[in-house]
Parts: sequence; structure tokens; C-alpha cells
Amino acid sequence: MSLPAALVAQDAGPVNRPSGRGSVGIHLQVTEPKGDFAANTNNGFGLGGYILGALDDNKILNLRGDFSFISYANNRRRIPLAGTGGLIQLDLRTTSNIATVVVGPQLLGPTGVFTPYATALGGFSVFWTESSVEGSQNADPFASTTNSSDAVWAYGGAVGGYFRVSNGNTPVRLDLGARFLRHDDVRYLTADRVKQAYESNATPVPVRGRADFITYYIGVNFIAF
Repeated sequence: MSLPAALVAQDAGPVNRPSGRGSVGIHLQVTEPKGDFAANTNNGFGLGGYILGALDDNKILNLRGDFSFISYANNRRRIPLAGTGGLIQLDLRTTSNIATVVVGPQLLGPTGVFTPYATALGGFSVFWTESSVEGSQNADPFASTTNSSDAVWAYGGAVGGYFRVSNGNTPVRLDLGARFLRHDDVRYLTADRVKQAYESNATPVPVRGRADFITYYIGVNFIAF
């Protein structure tokens, strides 16, 4: 004997679907340095993500928290291990990075297949350069040094848009945008400063000044809660 459809639906329990009040996103990112920072560095590449939560029932005003990791300079040098007559070769790797955490309000435009947004952001960034030594056939470094590190305030904003690609239980949107961040006074190392220090066997001297850049990103956004 089969049960009525209404009873079957009750036995199955409620279906939990996201309310649409919150979402998460992940990005691939490329940075374009501006001003003095552009004169000293090249483009950076990295990853980022964010959490977005609605502050009103219409989901127009939201609170956004961003985090990102960018590497703007990398080099690798082959050096001999002292005392081996050049028979043992090591890899000396130097990387310059920026980690950023910023938060702020985000305004969403009309919802639909395309939804534009604008965000004001403030927080901090950490600029650091690290060198490590590893064997040419060993992926794990056995010695490393932080050559420079500085944490500074960061502020700016972002604009972009969501393109809806899926309407399932967990809606998915393509996310395209650009973010500008300003850092008024920061110490950071450049590829030229690292090269000069290596060639002169001296401690690298950081550049000090403003560091502004635009981050272009593409990723996906998931309605999570």
C-alpha cells in the first residue's frame, strides 16, 4: 500500500536551502602596481577569498571581509655548498609577498542574471620577503631567513559584478571585479634590491614609501547561508 504524497514529503523532512543572506567567494588575482610602487615592482599573482553577509532584508547593504595573498617577485639562484668544490649544488629562492585582510560595506545593485556591486574597504597588509635554501632534489628548505617585513594600514575599495550561472540548491555566480588599495608608508624589498644584496654579499636594504596597486580578479561566488 503506497503512502500519500503529502506524508512522503513529511517523512523526508525539511529541505535545507541557503537563505541568500550570506555567500563566500574565491578568486584568482593579478595586481597592477601604481605610482612609485610601479617604478619598483612588476605585476603580482595570487589567490583571494571573501565572506559576504546581508545587513538588511533586501540584501542591498552587506558586510564584506576580504583576504588575499599575492607574490610580486620571485627568483631562484643555483649556488654551491661551501667546502664541496661545487659538487653539491643548492637552490637559493627569494620570494616577496603581500598578505591583506580588509573589511567594509558592500552595496548590491538590482538582482538578476547580472548584479553589480561596489565596496569600501579598510584593514591592513603585511609586506615581506623571505629567502630559503634547499637541495636541488629536495622540496623542503633546510634554512630560511625573513629579509624584510612590515605591516601597514590599507584602505580603498572594489567594484564588480556577479553573473548567475546556476540556480540549484546552492546558487553559483561568476564574480568579476577590480580592487584598489593604498598603503601610505611601507618598507618592502624589490627584485633589484635583492640582486644588489646578493652580488655585494650584504644585507638587503628595503625601499620605503607608498605602495598602491589595483587587483583584478575572477572567481566564483557561492550562496552559502
